[in-house]
Amino acid sequence: MDSIPRRFLVLVRRDEKIVAVEADGAPEAHAPVGIALRCPPVPEAIEPPKTERYIAYCKTLFRPLTGGREDFLLLYGAPDFRALRAAVIALTDLCGKTLIAEVEAAADGRMPDGTDMAAAAGVLQRIGVSTLIVSAGQPEQLCEALDRLAPYIRISVGARLPAAWLKGGIGLTGAEVFLPVPGEAEAAFCAAVRDWTGYRPASRDHDDVLLAPDGRDAHFIAPTVDISEEIVCDHRLYERLLEAEDQEAAVLRLVLEDEEGIQDLEDDLYMLTRPVCLCAGTPELLEKALRAFYGLAVYDGTWELAPELIRYFEQKYGLICL
Repeated sequence: MDSIPRRFLVLVRRDEKIVAVEADGAPEAHAPVGIALRCPPVPEAIEPPKTERYIAYCKTLFRPLTGGREDFLLLYGAPDFRALRAAVIALTDLCGKTLIAEVEAAADGRMPDGTDMAAAAGVLQRIGVSTLIVSAGQPEQLCEALDRLAPYIRISVGARLPAAWLKGGIGLTGAEVFLPVPGEAEAAFCAAVRDWTGYRPASRDHDDVLLAPDGRDAHFIAPTVDISEEIVCDHRLYERLLEAEDQEAAVLRLVLEDEEGIQDLEDDLYMLTRPVCLCAGTPELLEKALRAFYGLAVYDGTWELAPELIRYFEQKYGLICL
């Protein structure tokens, strides 16, 4: 019995818009239309709190571009994962439109800044991104990245690549959305997608545990995971994180006592090598911490929050409730 033919979407640029068309030539009467938004570089002289300042900067640039009737927004060109995540937060602050995010793959299933592709996808799919597009300089890097993503990604996935790679029969796991590289002719690229036979189905994994990235690396935890004693975010956070390396707890409980702790947290995020449980005395302070932390924070109920706030933090920042 022949397999059911797959229908692939191709995102092509027409004038100043991005149009989603069927690679098999299906009618385009209701083709979704979007716009591409390039993530701005992070200003060198940006003042603390840096993440929140960058979010505000992105909102200033994006606001005039997001008030139209476009169906989706394609976010691309981020200098690193931390900036991409902040740009996504900026867009979800501004509007509720469908978001597509593009990430670049380097070697070994990681981004050029060293972020694990699975960690990046784990965060983005929980904060409002509906499709993840992967690009790469070499075909093997693209294949590695999609293979790394496949067991953990729960949103649609695609690839930006030359038509020549498709014609060469490149095997791509789970890819169903395609973008041409600059300079590719639309008709020729769509034909290459239509004739491509390298689709590989993705198999899910780790549905029995929780993916809790620290911002750079992927971690998997059980709902009954051990959480450390409180570690206060202040000027001694660096020392406390060094001391915590000897603790057996799989998750670090970081406590924010005031807004100065947000900057201390930002300064020492590179020290984190385990999942994080964020706690704060007020919901407002906790939200500021969630905006600064670019992984997925855990909530264990110790610092009580109203149910509606928990739902908001889950939807907005991907908070993981144990």
